Amino acid sequence: MSGRRAVYAALSGFMLVAGAQARIHGESALAAYNNNASLAFLQSHVEYGERLSPPNGAYFDTDSGFIKGGRFAMSGMRTAGVRNVYFHVSYSQTDGSLTYVGAIQYSNGTTSPLTESQNAQMTDIGLRLGQGFMVANDMMLIPYIGYGFHHWARGEPASPTAPYNYYESYRNQYAAFGVLWQVRLFRRLVTSLNLAYGRTIHPTISAPAPVYGFSEGLGPKPWRRAGFDVDYLIGRHEAVFVSATFTEFQYGAGPLVLVAPHLAKSEPFSQTEVTNYAIGARFLF
Repeated sequence: MSGRRAVYAALSGFMLVAGAQARIHGESALAAYNNNASLAFLQSHVEYGERLSPPNGAYFDTDSGFIKGGRFAMSGMRTAGVRNVYFHVSYSQTDGSLTYVGAIQYSNGTTSPLTESQNAQMTDIGLRLGQGFMVANDMMLIPYIGYGFHHWARGEPASPTAPYNYYESYRNQYAAFGVLWQVRLFRRLVTSLNLAYGRTIHPTISAPAPVYGFSEGLGPKPWRRAGFDVDYLIGRHEAVFVSATFTEFQYGAGPLVLVAPHLAKSEPFSQTEVTNYAIGARFLF
């Protein structure tokens, strides 16, 4: 999709530029740069689809659009017995409205087409642990293991004034292996490329009453991420940055669950793509 193509094209450009122009001042500069905290504004493009015939069958239920929010992150690189031990932690939250295209499912088993705006809120927590290696005088490579949590609140919970609002809550953890490639192109310009591959862990869906009132486990599936950052130092301890990160993951279909008399439901295979565009500030310590 469009966000994925844009990020992958930028990553290809990064590799060519990094190989041709890198000029840094050695290991200490990049190691020191990895001790920082940052705040960023996020613009997230979300594409979610459910398929009857995975993985390439036609979508019958989709959500798409842009939501906004913020992210806090902190990273460190220290030598404590092992050289250049790297850690990173991040927390982000975005919310807004997505366009739903699908159908209403009635208790008698019939459906009718539906297109509407739905509330959406996404919360993400990420952790990385790795080690930095200088692969050239100008570049640092950081292989790492990653772990994270994702939550998507889809729709609007029922209330006394809107008792039939529909609401779903999707949750999953993930584990991944990744690599972070950092290059200092010029005295004040640092670029980073991040690639990771893993798998969702314990994905679940819950839909509280009164509409259905059910919850079930979903199947673990692949999880992928590709992103890049461009940082510009404006002072000894201050930097500004822009970044784009594409994340894709899937949920396997859930088991058949009885949600009402004479009505059973099974959550289908789904695919989620989130492209985060960020602009923010970083403080080096």
